[in-house]
Amino acid sequence: MTVYEFAVYEMLPAAVLGFAAGMVYRIARYLSVYKRTVRPRRRARSIGHSLVHLVKTFAYPIYFSIKEERIMFASGLLGLHILGVIPLLFLFSHHVTWWAYYFPPYAALKRLAIPPSATSAALTVTAPVTPVSGMSGIFVNTIWGPLTVVLNGDVLAIIAIVATVFKVVEKIPKKVVGKVSYVRIGDFVALLLLLFILVTGFMATQHLPSGEIGVYKTVLGLHILGAEVLLILLPFTKFFHFVFGYWYGKLHEWYDLVWTRGV
Repeated sequence: MTVYEFAVYEMLPAAVLGFAAGMVYRIARYLSVYKRTVRPRRRARSIGHSLVHLVKTFAYPIYFSIKEERIMFASGLLGLHILGVIPLLFLFSHHVTWWAYYFPPYAALKRLAIPPSATSAALTVTAPVTPVSGMSGIFVNTIWGPLTVVLNGDVLAIIAIVATVFKVVEKIPKKVVGKVSYVRIGDFVALLLLLFILVTGFMATQHLPSGEIGVYKTVLGLHILGAEVLLILLPFTKFFHFVFGYWYGKLHEWYDLVWTRGV
């Protein structure tokens, strides 16, 4: 059995099961330590006031990052999240096809798919003609227009790789000095695993180190396998702050302070 076959046919169900088990554990642990407190009487506020502050609650961390931590904003939020992992994971053409295979309604996003390379992006701008092919699949007919010169898999992958490397290097002195308790070995493991996924994905797209089908399938298998390992570890890494720390955390903050207390 090859690495590719193992990753696609054997490891995927185990990865999904492992992720689900991790989610159940995290939620159960949260509920086990949750304590209901006595809340003060709510001050009357309008629905409009509450909705405005809902937007502000989610926007404030971004505003604070731009104002106070510009380097962290550029490398973390902008480079790694907004311009890197998120569009690559959910809108990269190859990944859109994968998502649609397991979840057919996702095919609705095919029109938003990001092309894989700068070459295909340049052709979209200079020669916007759909190529003719006898293959059953269709070419990426992007709606992004001139933006595809920079909005393509090559550019986004390089941005994400550079941002990930920066995050690793930036954390090393904090861990060595030992004055920052929130930097853990697990943070390095998660970031290095993400870097491995990004690099192997870039190599597979570029058919590196060679175009031979066996080499390509091995590199692609390593890319998929790395993603599956990260999926299993995801509920236990800081990457999960996107769910608990931001979406759930900020929603809970708004509910507690604005909706319940009327602050």
